Amino acid sequence: MAIMYDSGWSIDTSEETQGSLFFGVASGNIYMSHAASGDSMVVSYRCVSVGAGKGPPVGVSWSKKTDPSGGIDNVGVMPGRYFGSLAFPCRGYMIGVGASSGVVGSILGMDVSGGGVTMAVFGMWPVFAGAKLWGMGNGVLPGAGMNIGLAHFWVE
Repeated sequence: MAIMYDSGWSIDTSEETQGSLFFGVASGNIYMSHAASGDSMVVSYRCVSVGAGKGPPVGVSWSKKTDPSGGIDNVGVMPGRYFGSLAFPCRGYMIGVGASSGVVGSILGMDVSGGGVTMAVFGMWPVFAGAKLWGMGNGVLPGAGMNIGLAHFWVE
C-alpha cells in the first residue's frame, strides 16, 4: 500500500444534494484552502453510486455550505504527483457511510437530522490523491447505509 503525503490543501466545508432509488446520484461542492499559499478552490462533483442500507430504497438528502462539515486531516497526495487546480477535471471514486433520522429529526426540532463520512479518491488509475470528509445535513426519510460510486470532479 502506497503512502500519501500531505498536499497542504485542507477541506473547509462542503455541500451536497443526493437522491436515491436503489442507486444514488449526488452532486456537490468541496471548499478547500491552502494555508501556506493562501489559495482556495471549489472542487465540484457528480457521483453515481450503489450500496447497501437499512431503510426505504428511496430517499433524498441535502446539506448546505453552512451546515457543520469539514475534512478529516488534509488532502493526501501520492508521491511524485500533483494536487491543485491543474489536476482537474478528473474522474475518481467516492466511498461513504451515513445515517439520517429523517422527518423524526425535523419533528424534534433538530437543525440537522443526518450525517456521514466520505472518502473522495481523485484519479481512476493511477489514483493521485484522496480526501476524507465529514458532514451533517438533512434527509427526508430515516435510514443508514454505505455506498461506493464513480465520480467526475472539476474546479469551479
